[in-house]
Amino acid sequence: MDDQELDSRESTGAVYWEGAARVSHDGADLGRACLELTGYANTLRTGRQ
Repeated sequence: MDDQELDSRESTGAVYWEGAARVSHDGADLGRACLELTGYANTLRTGRQ
């Protein structure tokens, strides 16, 4: 589906994706899910240099 990503880097700094997902294994569909992702657009900083 289109338009499931919210890119608000210019205002809040967050990039957020939420949407439908298919669950499968070895090519067989097992189910459906709702998936939410945050923090995937930039490098994760852990405080270590």
